[in-house]
Amino acid sequence: MNSRIELNKDKQDDIDKEKEALKIKKIVKRIVISLIIIFILVFSACFYVIKIGTTSIIVYEEAISSEKVLDSFDGIKVIQFSDLHYNNRALLKDAVNTINKRKPDILVFTGDLLNDKEKLTSKNREYLVKELKKLNATLGKYAVLGETDNEDAISILTDCGFTILNDSNELIYNKTVDPIMIVGLNTNNEVIDYSKAFANYNPNIYTIVIFHKPDYLDEFINSYQVDLALAGHSHLGEIRIPYLFNMANKDHASKYINSFYQINNTKFYINSGLGTSLYEVRINARPTINFFRLRRISS
Repeated sequence: MNSRIELNKDKQDDIDKEKEALKIKKIVKRIVISLIIIFILVFSACFYVIKIGTTSIIVYEEAISSEKVLDSFDGIKVIQFSDLHYNNRALLKDAVNTINKRKPDILVFTGDLLNDKEKLTSKNREYLVKELKKLNATLGKYAVLGETDNEDAISILTDCGFTILNDSNELIYNKTVDPIMIVGLNTNNEVIDYSKAFANYNPNIYTIVIFHKPDYLDEFINSYQVDLALAGHSHLGEIRIPYLFNMANKDHASKYINSFYQINNTKFYINSGLGTSLYEVRINARPTINFFRLRRISS
């Protein structure tokens, strides 16, 4: 027969075992909860960078004021989109609707219409043309070429009513005989003919320059008093971690890696583009449409 001391010891052992089992249960429960939280966070992060980060369009809106903006152009809306790298019908449709909703007066596309990773099928071409033809702009639609823009892209842009500016310019009029100038540079050319592109340039006329690769800005910024410069190409890196990491290392996109620069009297905007070309993900560089409204400053 067990003594009272032995019985108490056995009882205490049972209590200790129960406590240990409860302790292990709590630890396992915490581990399971932690793993579930980690899974949810990782899934959410992946969903964001792959889905929301690449397809949810941001509209960046800015008023641009200048003494050179004439009364007839006061309030004019300029919209820029870029780097479609077309392979997503839903994204294209959303972009077209987003642009048309804002009723642009001047619409500019700054290069890379097609996805160079896959061949454009006849059905996708038909859909692309159908959607781009829906884009309206009261004073004109203009485009420059990016490195993925082959003869097919040129044909599509032309068919959809875009004027392709190939080291050339055009004067844009609105109700009066006093214009603004838009200049388009072909940064695919080994040598850009700036004298041709800026032919009839007048420093007193408000001048917009559109081109694909942002670092080409340095080649003309000191020679011409450009008021507004618009580029694309870099996608702003697609993956941007502030102060730590930026994937904007494409050719001719290593100096100007942010979305905006003020250089003397020139406002320079780099559009992050709509499609992707590097990793099919975007972090802190959502697809963007730039929406500018020109405003006159009285001298």
